[in-house]
Amino acid sequence: MQNSRARAELPGHKRVTASWSRLSIGVLCAVLPAIAVVNACGAEGEIEEISEAQQALTTVSFQQGSLPSSSYAGSTDATIRQAAATTNYGGATTCEADGDDGSGVDKSCLLKWTLSGIPAGSTVQSASITLQVTDGSSNTYNVYEVKRSWDESQVTWNNATSTTAWATAGAMGSTDRGNLVGSVTGSAGSRTITLNAAGVALVQAWVDGTSNNGIVIASSSNTDGIDFASSEHATAAQRPKLTITYGSSSGTGSSTDPGLLIAFIGDQGNNGNADAVLDLIKNEGAAATIHNGDFDYANSPAAWENRINSILGPNYPYFAIIGNHDAAAWGGSSGYASYIQARHARVPDMNCTGELGVKATCNFHGLFIVQSCIGTSELRSTCAANAADQVSFIQDALANDSSIWSVCAWHKNQADMQVGGKSNEVGWSAYQACMNAGAIVATGHEHSYSRTLTLTDVGNASTGHGKTGAFDLVELGPNRNFVFVSGLGGVGIRDYEAASHDDDTWWSSYYASNKWVKNGTLMSGTADYGALFIRFNVGGDPKRATAYFKDVDGRLADEFTIQVQ
Repeated sequence: MQNSRARAELPGHKRVTASWSRLSIGVLCAVLPAIAVVNACGAEGEIEEISEAQQALTTVSFQQGSLPSSSYAGSTDATIRQAAATTNYGGATTCEADGDDGSGVDKSCLLKWTLSGIPAGSTVQSASITLQVTDGSSNTYNVYEVKRSWDESQVTWNNATSTTAWATAGAMGSTDRGNLVGSVTGSAGSRTITLNAAGVALVQAWVDGTSNNGIVIASSSNTDGIDFASSEHATAAQRPKLTITYGSSSGTGSSTDPGLLIAFIGDQGNNGNADAVLDLIKNEGAAATIHNGDFDYANSPAAWENRINSILGPNYPYFAIIGNHDAAAWGGSSGYASYIQARHARVPDMNCTGELGVKATCNFHGLFIVQSCIGTSELRSTCAANAADQVSFIQDALANDSSIWSVCAWHKNQADMQVGGKSNEVGWSAYQACMNAGAIVATGHEHSYSRTLTLTDVGNASTGHGKTGAFDLVELGPNRNFVFVSGLGGVGIRDYEAASHDDDTWWSSYYASNKWVKNGTLMSGTADYGALFIRFNVGGDPKRATAYFKDVDGRLADEFTIQVQ
């Protein structure tokens, strides 16, 4: 996952930069230890340069169906009522708290947000909860940490889940609730709870991976209840919102080697065209190749391995991910997987763990690669579209890595994420997991080349998948990335299908048998076989990359820059 900062225009995110008066600058320069102000304070006491870790923070909000994007669905809440101790209210449009819900009995409001897209190692600076009060109160209600796991569709006054009781009914036990983290009161309208130091520490623990059981709003003595719009409320903007401002503890995560050049291909075949693409990769000097599925279309693993070895060499780092045409000859002592594993054993620099080509992570000279079989159900059912096993793996892999550059690599597509005739075969969950983490999505399957604009709402076609920015500059950061298909490895070249894609608004470039668009401009000519090349860590900027798609005739079908925010 990128230790990156989102731009101000990203929905749910904003960049916060410290502002310093001349007086405060002078005071700062006077009192900071010398080691802290090297290259920071000029002769007149002005701050000339402060590291990003000191001056830039990122703010992200989580709100059901709205933030960080309309696809966010990680907010849950429920009222628990002493007067109806075995009834679940998880589907209600309000979440309520009262110390006198009739005859002195209580009710409390449980809330929780699943966090995503915050880089590992980030330091939480502040956190707040914004609630829409639908029925106000003159009383003050406390907000507490919840220590026991609960389920929105099962929780009641008596039970946290259908099989687990609260230690004390109403989540009142010492192992049910913890520290006081804030309070809320007021009449109808929007109310923001700024979490105290214990609340910030609680959110930090969630970011660090500690169990996130949310919070509870409660009082056993108040007599004037308070109601809030819940995550099921019809108006998305009024649903509970958690806002977190964080910074990177180290300024940046690890970057790649300077100038690291990686080739991306898919859909190779076993002919002269495939050889020409491998020759191109060799001549460009790519340090490694990521092959997003469909190898030789012949179920001949030994011949495929020999093709790679004869051109790129037996010790060349070649990262191969399974495609649907590889599944039949994948396993066994002489299957594709055996050759992939043997190459990895010969080339320690590939540095992978897991089931190679199916469910693995690699860190190649600072480039973090997540290999997934998502969508390739031809191998097994746990590789099917939206397969929970694969989606969770992708999310966890990205959440536990702090590299600046990450790539999600799989074979198949969603219909909107290619320009040919492919259908929805992956599901949006994997795409969204990678977008949330700011990771590039690299695919094959469709036999053409295509690249999106920067996307901030992938899976939501009504917003153009949140497309934004320039054609020749894509940005990566929490909840923004881009997607490409590089499927011109040698087996065939397919059409751009106008009937399906002329109303698409999210493409920067594509290169097909009947149409070529480069950075939004219609070009003369049609596609030939080739590869996408990305050179990471360029121009002295570890967060910058340059990329180009080059065909075997030397034509540059696409050229663009990638910037991590």
